[in-house]
Amino acid sequence: MLQHVVALTWNDSVPENYAEVVNKALFDMAKTIPSVRSYRCGADLGVSSHANADYLIVAEFDDVAGWQEYDQNALHNEVRVKYFAPYVASRAAAQITF
Repeated sequence: MLQHVVALTWNDSVPENYAEVVNKALFDMAKTIPSVRSYRCGADLGVSSHANADYLIVAEFDDVAGWQEYDQNALHNEVRVKYFAPYVASRAAAQITF
């Protein structure tokens, strides 16, 4: 299995409660990509003084090929452009196997 983790920090122009909008777009998108085995996302809870990200995405795939299918998916790229490009100040991502 491969796990893909993305941590995002919003810029100052992000709308109030934007995570709710993004959650819907991402969950709807994930349902259309066959290689996605598990998909979780949401706003940071704000319970730690050490948190440095505003939004997290955790997705699971059978293998690298499944992640590549997701990463190159046309709808995924549309979501990136429409929902993230205008509001992301920083992004960190990593993939691990387990």
